[in-house]
Amino acid sequence: MRIFITGGTGLIGSAIVKNLIAHDHHVIALARSDISKNKLITAGATPIPGDITRPEKWCADLPDIDAAIHTACDFSDAMAQMDATLLDHLIPALTRPKQHHSDPVRFIYTGGNWMYPQTNTTATSPGVMTAVNETTPFDPLPEFLWGLTGIERVLSAANLAGIVIHPSCVYDTGDKGQSGILARDIETAQTDNRVTLVGGDDIYQPMVHADDIADLYRLALEQAKPGESYIGSAINDVSTRDVAELIATHFGSENCQIDTISTDDAMARYGNWARGLAHNQQLSSAKAMQDLGWSPRHTDFAADMARHAKTIAKLGPNSRC
Repeated sequence: MRIFITGGTGLIGSAIVKNLIAHDHHVIALARSDISKNKLITAGATPIPGDITRPEKWCADLPDIDAAIHTACDFSDAMAQMDATLLDHLIPALTRPKQHHSDPVRFIYTGGNWMYPQTNTTATSPGVMTAVNETTPFDPLPEFLWGLTGIERVLSAANLAGIVIHPSCVYDTGDKGQSGILARDIETAQTDNRVTLVGGDDIYQPMVHADDIADLYRLALEQAKPGESYIGSAINDVSTRDVAELIATHFGSENCQIDTISTDDAMARYGNWARGLAHNQQLSSAKAMQDLGWSPRHTDFAADMARHAKTIAKLGPNSRC
């Protein structure tokens, strides 16, 4: 397939680009800078100059494609307007008549675990959480309410085969030193011998490795029925305290400090999006596994952290997490 992707040099997007090309798909990706352009060329993708903040500059000139994947996102307050404006131009571009086929373009939109409510413990089994799945009603964090609007627009658009993927918290252990949601704490462990724990010890954040979530995007692109949504989560049983201790052990020095801060303090320090760092959840990916045959390989988080520490050590002190 000829596939267009936004955010193709980001954490999720770069893993998707690599995965699609490895499975013989032709990838066309948006590049807002020469650095992004060169990264995409090196990966084997075809770059299109453009920025999601100015879709009117490039949407009308999109080449004929079979599918599109939207992963571009930042955590600024401007994201709601940026995403709305992008869809204002991208959806018409994807639904215009195609020359070589009449099938609707397949369009994967990215949601996320913070679109769903926190997980409550069951009344019959105190301390046991009931996993969120695709039938759970949305209850997005206020900072991500715009994603609900985007989901509704994509799934309801005429002549568009809309599909939604909800990644859990994404991390990476790649050879470039990327770490995703773990990057900040790995960096402070290395530089300040300190890790920050948000909200307390009894918080569980579902996680997924970038390579595994990339597999899910590809499988959905190839197999999912239009209108379907899938949760992508591979690790549910590691608390944020466990994560902090593993980072301190593998990336800090002796007596690495773990500082606990409140959710309000985290929001003041990092931005309102940090409310999600104390969002207690367990997610079920049974639907993705059953319908699409998704089988995540990274399910041992402790082992991943040990391997990642060795990778970063090989990259040297100037590597970025």
